[in-house]
Parts: sequence; C-alpha cells; structure tokens
Amino acid sequence: HVVPIHSYGEIDGRLYVDMRLIEGRDLLQYIAENGGRLSPERAVAVIEQVAAALDSAHQAGLVHRDIKPKNILVTKARDFVYLIDFGIARTLADTSLTQTGHTMGTVAYMAPERFRGATDHRADVYSLACVLHECLTGTRPYAGESLEEQLNAHLNTPPPRPSATAAGVSPALDAVVARGMAKDVEQRYQSAMELAEAARAALANPAGTAARNPPQGPAAPLPPTVGPPTQDYPSTGPSPNPQPSYRAPTHSRRLLLGIVGASALALAAVVALVIALVTQNDGSANGTASTSASRARVPGRQGATSGPTGQAMATVPPLPAFAPPADLGANCQYPSAPDTVVKPVSPPPSGRVSTEPAEIPATVSTNFGDIGIQLANSESPCTVNSFVSLAKQQFFDNTQCARLINSTDGGSLLCGGPDADGSGGPGYQFADEYPTDQYPPGDPGLRATVLYPRGTVIMAVDGPNTNGSQFSFVFRDSEMQPTSTVLGTVSQAGLAVLDKVAEAGIAGNRQSGAPTNPVTISSVRIG
Repeated sequence: HVVPIHSYGEIDGRLYVDMRLIEGRDLLQYIAENGGRLSPERAVAVIEQVAAALDSAHQAGLVHRDIKPKNILVTKARDFVYLIDFGIARTLADTSLTQTGHTMGTVAYMAPERFRGATDHRADVYSLACVLHECLTGTRPYAGESLEEQLNAHLNTPPPRPSATAAGVSPALDAVVARGMAKDVEQRYQSAMELAEAARAALANPAGTAARNPPQGPAAPLPPTVGPPTQDYPSTGPSPNPQPSYRAPTHSRRLLLGIVGASALALAAVVALVIALVTQNDGSANGTASTSASRARVPGRQGATSGPTGQAMATVPPLPAFAPPADLGANCQYPSAPDTVVKPVSPPPSGRVSTEPAEIPATVSTNFGDIGIQLANSESPCTVNSFVSLAKQQFFDNTQCARLINSTDGGSLLCGGPDADGSGGPGYQFADEYPTDQYPPGDPGLRATVLYPRGTVIMAVDGPNTNGSQFSFVFRDSEMQPTSTVLGTVSQAGLAVLDKVAEAGIAGNRQSGAPTNPVTISSVRIG
C-alpha cells in the first residue's frame, strides 16, 4: 500500500525515475464520488489498507506526520488504497513540531501532542482516526477554519460522534473514533492496525462491545531508532518550504523502495524526487537533504506572482472559472447579525445591485502605505455594494488589521473589524458570492481546497452566508476551501505594501497573530 520506486538515475543528461503508475484519485474525490460520505463497510476497508501501510512505516522507524485524505490514493480498478507523500516523515527519535517556524502536517488532522512539540507513531494513529471520521461523515472532525480554532479543538474538544451526523453509523464506530482520537496517547490505540481491527470488529458488533473493549496488552515493540544518518531523503511531495530530512534506517536503499511515497498524479513531485536523489549521490556538505523543488506557480488574478517565496501549491486546483449565476445581484439582502455593534452604520440598500462597471477602484490607506484594490463588482456585486457603503460611512477609518497569517498554507492580512482587537462587524450580514456560488448547495467540492492567488482580497466568514465587514488581503498564494467570497484584487503597488507588513513579521514569531508592527487603516476611498 505504498508506491514502490523501482529505479532512478540519469541517462544522457536526463533524470528519470521508474515507479508504478497509479491510476486513481485521492480520498476526498473518492468520498465525493460516493455521495459525500462512505458506507461504514467501505470506510473501514480504506482505513485497513492505510493502517497496513502505516504499520510498515512505523516498524521501519518512521512517523508519516501528514495523514490526511489528500495523501491517500484510491485506484479506479479495485479500490486499492495507497498511502503517499512521506515528504515530512521523520524518525521516531525526532519529536519536533516545526522546521524553520513552520508547522509540519495538516492541522485539521493533527494530534494534540504535536502542538506541544512531541511526536511518536501514535500521532499517526490519531490522524487516521480523524480520516475515519471524515470517511463516515464527509466532514472533518472539527469545523473551525483558523489555526487557533483547530488547535483549541484538538487540545480541548471531545472527539465527535460520527453517528450524530451520519445515518447508519453505529455507536461502536463512535467508540473507535473516540479512542483513536484520545487526547492522552496512552489511552489511544497503540498501533494503526489496532485501530483498523477495532473498526472491523465494530462492523460485526454494532452494539459496541468490541469497540469499547479493544485488545489489551502492550503494542508490538517498535525497532530502536537508528543512529547517525547514513543517507538523507528529500520530500517526495511539493512543499512551499524546505522540508526537514529524516534519518534513514541502515538498509536505506530497501527503505526507499518500500516507503517513499509518490505517484504519476503529481509529476512535479516526481521531478523534485529525481533531482534530489541524483544530486545527493554527489554528496552534501552539511549532511542534510537538499531543499525540495519550488512548486509550480498557479497564475494569480491579473497575473500576480506568488510572492516573496516564489512558490505556489502545484497540486492545489485554482479558483473555479467564473460563470455568472442567473440571479447574480438580483436581490442583495443585508439582515441583522448577532454582533455587538461598536460602530453603528446603516446597512446598504437591499434589492437589485448592478454589475456595471465590472470593477470599481478603491484605495485603503494605512500607516504602511496605500493599498489599491479593484473591487470585483461583476463577480460579487452584493459584497462590493456593502464594502462601498461602509467605506462611504467611514466605517473602516482608524481600524486595526488584527491578524497576520504566514504559514505553509499561505499568507494573508485580516482587516475590517471595528473593535479594538480587530474583531466585530457592521451589525448585518449577507450571502456568499464567488467562488461559493459556483458550486451547488452541499457540493463536496466546497469541502475541498482551492488556491486563492496572491493579490486576492477575500471576505472573512464564521460560516455560510455570514459576511460582514472583515476582509483579508492575500499576499501569498493560499490554500483554502472555496467559501470565502472574492472582494477584489490588489494592485502591484499595494502588494509591495503588504510585503512590507509581512516582512516585519508576527508578534511572538508565530505563524498567525498580531503583526509585529501594528497596521492601522486611516481611510478607505472609493473611485
């Protein structure tokens, strides 16, 4: 259940890798093809196969650290499952959470101990339980979109019960998910296969006896972690930052054949792998793996570049092409929201809003400089109508841009909240527009991620149709679900201002938080 690499090297100046061709799709697509969630039988079959791959890796002394649906491929022929992308795997002795300040792994599936800076193979067991929940329900275990919400949920919120939201899921499977996602690693299943066996037993015994009383006794001992590295392997999946190397077991060649994950579905990852493998044969001065190749840039709106890092997420699809809905701008409504209003304003006029002109210029003046925006009136007229109304009422004047995000998933600056801490809203809310309106209601595509390119201005929401006054400037290509309405695009001069804000950093050297140097909006001008 891992993708073998048969050989690699260089022939007549051309790099090559010989590996198995996988004709399939990732688990998110597979779930979407099956009505948005899997039957319990099919979900357990997937988990069993991933568990087999994980147990092999764990016995070899590796922790995958990024178990998620996108790293699980399902073939079209026999629903055979492959676990891919061991690009951030490390030995069991390496317990660090970050590399050069970046969280490794996807937060929505990350074990709570990872946030405290400690990891062993049981972190993968936790992530696998999260994937089981998503297979059964079609949703991630915790719904929060921000890093803070996910961190708090994984640390403090009890594991969710799949049966509460998915018909046909037994309480026994609830118990399997609960134990797999136990906050205390000692209370968790001690191996991936133990979790899979408990899930299989839950199918046979839906009342839950087997799940509540899983096999006792210590887990099978793992081999000792190896000593000094004999050879380093690069990331096999594309990544926006250099990834850490992990130490290979003594039989490094055998491990490479059996463990390194990749597929023909990610050609960029293959190229990066070949370059690194051939290059490392020539030796390395510092004994660490070479950095992974830059991700191919996805063209931004108005041709914006991918930012100071010069990298983008090659495997993430772009925003969907815009097709005007039949009712675009026909009936914009701004009902009251449950905000505590600290800066009262009148809501904009309701009803029909014209989509002409297609773009409306605006200038956001800050203490770092002016940020020019072209408001996307032809795509999101109700949203632009609100923004223009708030600007004319001087709602944004003297407000703080409260949060700067600069992580592996992208970079953005959150602004528009009237409260002293940058939170709050105008006292009304309105419906989502592009790109959300390009999907039918309940479409599984709304749970997948797309790439919001550098230079996009998007609305900040707490859930469906909760747009208010808060918005974000995207200064680095950012991977998110397509649920944030596009407000407009930033000018090149405005991007330079945002880059200055980003370069100043985040307070406490975190990935998300208040900018080191406060950013204040003095005014917003329309036209």
